[in-house]
Amino acid sequence: MAMSDACLGEDRTAVGAIRWDAWTGGEVTAQVERTLGPRKYHDRLPWFAEVAGDATVRINGGRQDVMDREIAFAADAGLDYWAFLLYPASSSMSQSLKHYLASACRRRVNFCLILHNAFGVSEDQWPGERDRAVALLKEPGCQTVLGGRPLVFAFDVRYKGSFPAERFAEFRDAARCAGLSPYFVFMGWSPREDFAREKAHGFDAVSAYAYGSADATYEALAREVENRYWKNAAGAGVPYIPMVTTGWDKRPRKDNPVTWEAGHSYHRQDVFPSAAEPREIASHLARALAFARDNRPICEANAIIIYAWNEHDEGGWLAPTWCPGGKPNTARLDAIRKILRPENASSRASAHSGAPPGAAGR
Repeated sequence: MAMSDACLGEDRTAVGAIRWDAWTGGEVTAQVERTLGPRKYHDRLPWFAEVAGDATVRINGGRQDVMDREIAFAADAGLDYWAFLLYPASSSMSQSLKHYLASACRRRVNFCLILHNAFGVSEDQWPGERDRAVALLKEPGCQTVLGGRPLVFAFDVRYKGSFPAERFAEFRDAARCAGLSPYFVFMGWSPREDFAREKAHGFDAVSAYAYGSADATYEALAREVENRYWKNAAGAGVPYIPMVTTGWDKRPRKDNPVTWEAGHSYHRQDVFPSAAEPREIASHLARALAFARDNRPICEANAIIIYAWNEHDEGGWLAPTWCPGGKPNTARLDAIRKILRPENASSRASAHSGAPPGAAGR
């Protein structure tokens, strides 16, 4: 079983990363193969992608061996958990969560849920999805905070165009009937205003999923996140989980639009932040850890969420990327390992040296 919050120790901040798993087949994968197809975007492809030409790529991440190796990559870099966006069980976007749950080495990385599209299903489907979500909170390795409370985020949860307050209340009640007391975190855009509004729905804290800007550099983007999100929360004194950004550059989707973002404002954006240098991501993460330590009254959950593990075509990723020689580019993970696991920063992790996934214990 993966580490619980108790095993992390009182002073250890749990660090997680968002998983948006569009790389496992189906129509969504077909569209992101087009966004990342042009040669100029190949350096941000997932490590398991195949390049078939200057404008054609194939991405097949829906395999158990891919998940097992990604667990090793994440664990060796010091990540404590992944936050999976929750799609309906039948969706191809749920394949990675299924592979994670089936992995023999899943104990090396915890997981939690980001309530999302699964809450927008039909009336007939809803009871099954509600019960599935509650069952996931009882799985071994579900990330907990504050002495055993399952960590649950919510982002862009909609049913018939608005927040499904009734469904959310049903889910909360079902979790309580199962003997659970989830720590609910609303991912919004302004900590002060978000908490004032969402605490009435039963949220315990606020955070954010991502932050987009027209800054010219990643460093400016990171500082905006710190000023607009972290300092806003500290000034308001609201319960908060700091979000760390790894970037924001949606030019691939601007060049080859995806159906679920038609008309979004970034289509009219000309300037996007530069690609993050690994050391810049590490510095931003180090500042987030210091913020969580220095603001413990509001950072009561003692956790951080990173955007993102694998938002490759949106500009935010930690996961290794494709290289022409076939060896994954792990520079970003290598950089954060120096912050999260400094005792191992100088050694090559097992997943990078060819050892079987999960060979090294945590």
